Amino acid sequence: MSDPAPETLLEVAKQAAAAGAELLAKKHRSVFGEAGTESLKVDTKSSSTDFVTESDRAAQESIITLIQTHFPDHRFIAEEEGAEQLGTVASPYEWIIDPLDGTTNFIHGKENFGTIVAVQKEGVLQAGVMSLPLLRQEFLAAKGKGATINGKPIVLRNTKNLDDAILASNIMRRAKEGEDGAWYASMPRCGSLENYGCAAQEIGEVLLGSNDGTFFHGIRLWDIAAGCLLLQEAGGKYRYEFLEPENKRSGLLAVASTAPIFEELCDFVFEKKLA
Repeated sequence: MSDPAPETLLEVAKQAAAAGAELLAKKHRSVFGEAGTESLKVDTKSSSTDFVTESDRAAQESIITLIQTHFPDHRFIAEEEGAEQLGTVASPYEWIIDPLDGTTNFIHGKENFGTIVAVQKEGVLQAGVMSLPLLRQEFLAAKGKGATINGKPIVLRNTKNLDDAILASNIMRRAKEGEDGAWYASMPRCGSLENYGCAAQEIGEVLLGSNDGTFFHGIRLWDIAAGCLLLQEAGGKYRYEFLEPENKRSGLLAVASTAPIFEELCDFVFEKKLA
């Protein structure tokens, strides 16, 4: 059983994410581009707003196939089910994959969607990639090696107080649906609270130096694993807890932010958690 360095894992993650992202970009152009002639088949999963397309499935297959050519024994946890049966139980490596982050954006022709690939060893993140092809953004990180956006080092904001911070979260949609209205109403004041419908972009805006942090309720591990490592390698911090501790596919409470506001944001999310 091989023991690859984080840089080696990152190179494979980069190739895998690029394969998935290019497939998505090609499909997006063929449906929504000026010369687009194809249609998009959309199904639902756990609810009427939990969408999946043939592109999700095709992208996940291409990502896993590429990874398995390098590491056939490694395990997987991915958004589209079935991947958990792959690999060897004894392997300490687990790839965490969201083939299409921002599915709702994608099916409505928006450009803010992407592919997320991360890998952990015995629960410790080793490498992560977020690729948003139509926004032309590629975020890369390897454990102990820093983080980059399109090959350039990432520089985070240095906002000192939550009152002045620009945040992004998925909580607005949940509040509108009546799920967490009390939690939303109890939120401390901040400079701005945004939602993009795409975790890669929500964390990406922090990495770009545009925002200060993110917090989530019900997000999944595959949505944020790569982004958490990216932020950590750029000097930020993260924390997440499974809502069902024994279930890796369950939702999370999560915070990923710059260092100055991290503790204050965690106090709200984890101490006031009205979950």
